[in-house]
Amino acid sequence: MKHTQSVLPVDLNEDLRDERADYLSLLQLIAGIVSVLLYVSLGQLDPTKASVQPQGFIILAVCTVLSYLLLKVKRVELSAYAFIIGLIICFGLQLLFVGPNAIAYALLVLPVGVASLVLHYNELSTVTTLVALSAIVFPSFAIGFGPSIVPAIIPIGIYAGIAAMFYAKNFQADERIRWTLDNQRKDNRRAEMFYDQSEQLQKAYLEVQHYSSKLELVNKQLAEAQKRAEQASKAKSTFLSNMSHELRTPLNVIIGYSNSMLNMPKMFKNTKLAEVYKPYMQLIEENGHYLVGLISDILDLGKIEAGKLELHREPTELPALFRGVLATSVGLLKGKPVQLKSDFPDDLPIIWADPMRVRQIILNLMSNALKFTESGSVTLMARAYGDSVSISVVDTGIGIPESALAVIFDRFEQAENDTDKKYGGTGLGLDISKQLSLMHGGNLTVTSDVGRGSTFTVTLPIAAEQLAGEQIASPRLDSEMQVFESATDSNQEMILLVEDDMNTRRLLRTILEQANYVVVDTNTGEEALDLAGGLLPAAIILDVYLPDISGWDVLQMLKQNPETAIIPVVVCTADENRTPADDLYPSYYLRKPVTPDALLNQVDQALRALKQVKNKV
Repeated sequence: MKHTQSVLPVDLNEDLRDERADYLSLLQLIAGIVSVLLYVSLGQLDPTKASVQPQGFIILAVCTVLSYLLLKVKRVELSAYAFIIGLIICFGLQLLFVGPNAIAYALLVLPVGVASLVLHYNELSTVTTLVALSAIVFPSFAIGFGPSIVPAIIPIGIYAGIAAMFYAKNFQADERIRWTLDNQRKDNRRAEMFYDQSEQLQKAYLEVQHYSSKLELVNKQLAEAQKRAEQASKAKSTFLSNMSHELRTPLNVIIGYSNSMLNMPKMFKNTKLAEVYKPYMQLIEENGHYLVGLISDILDLGKIEAGKLELHREPTELPALFRGVLATSVGLLKGKPVQLKSDFPDDLPIIWADPMRVRQIILNLMSNALKFTESGSVTLMARAYGDSVSISVVDTGIGIPESALAVIFDRFEQAENDTDKKYGGTGLGLDISKQLSLMHGGNLTVTSDVGRGSTFTVTLPIAAEQLAGEQIASPRLDSEMQVFESATDSNQEMILLVEDDMNTRRLLRTILEQANYVVVDTNTGEEALDLAGGLLPAAIILDVYLPDISGWDVLQMLKQNPETAIIPVVVCTADENRTPADDLYPSYYLRKPVTPDALLNQVDQALRALKQVKNKV
């Protein structure tokens, strides 16, 4: 509870009343005793010869009794005046009976002294006036008014001087007391102020402690929530990675066999697929690729949200990348009367980017343009502006309403509610392309006119001059669009196939054997290391997901062994995280689902590179 000390106004007269009452009672006692003794002793003397008459002491005694009675009822001032008047009358009567004399004048000083003790100093002037009057009036009855004035002048001056001295003394004492009390009041106010401030500080300190405790609790809860979020994000990433592998593995078999039935009859003893089945087989393959693209979009979106999507930047040559994208886009026309156009110079500056992600952005834009363009043209154009390259995909399709431009890059959003029903799609592609553009330090924008078409423009930074001399990434065409070439010059080269899924292993083995390779296969990492060290195959096709050892660990052990370090390894997996492969052996990488053309092309490139290394040695 807050405590405050009230500072009441101080009345010195009230405070000194009890002290004055004590002085007065003491003087009354002394005066009473002295007056009685004097009256008795003076009464025995001859009145004509005595210099002091006893009659005045009777009056003093009476006034003393009256003063005592007034003091009993707490009338201190009246009691004091009664006593002082008794003194004045007593000593004045001496002047009346005896005439002016020094003793009587000297005794009249006593009322002034008594007044300085029992009355306020402001009352000294009144008492002094009464004494001066008594010094003149009482003897005037005996000798006349005129003769009584002259002998009273000096005593009156003495009375005034003594009164002034007492006044000054009491005034100074009063002022000192008032100054002391004033300082005390100020100190009390300061003490109260300091006490209030101390209370406020104590209250503030308690509040700070309270909020500090709450903050610690909130921080603890946030830390726990962050930990749970990180665990959930990790679990989500693990789940997506596992689902990617589990989904791509059967799709690998579906796409691989459907492509082989369409394009590789020698896998089936040169039995060609009947024409009536080809459209349906193509439909199976196309939808398989569609599912692969959808899985890739979902995985990319999850990585972007988790901040785990990494860009593998390198100096990248755009014209070669554009030609690959255009070749892939031909397969997306599906018989539409749409013309694919290119408008870019061959001397475009080299950009600093991840070529695979740049290709993903542009192919996404081309795919959207072809999807929403029923007739006319789709143009891929590029120009260099300052320190960046501007790449645009211009179509003559249905266009985008102005109201939809603000949300066109939001995931799962499309321009119209029925767009997905008519044209298909999830709305993820543009969002992913936008995020990838921003991660490269560029941007993706759009302008559109309903009924006339749209223009999507992505800007990418130009590579610094010191990077221009590095090896330039030359993007390969999609495996679907590459021309199949059998390894006719392999001369029965041995290939070690390491794949955990039996159906995929059977598919890849069949493709390789039909291409005139000798294939040794296994489904474990330990056995793969033993076979690689014992057989020293011309190339190794390695899946990352193995039941005993991670494919990345197998790859690292192969590169650390001097006998197997030179063997080219084609990494074949559904996992899109290429960081370990980039560090160990970045040249040969296949993402499931794998088509026969892509597999044989990678194997052929690996064997050619191996021959070049051997020739140099």
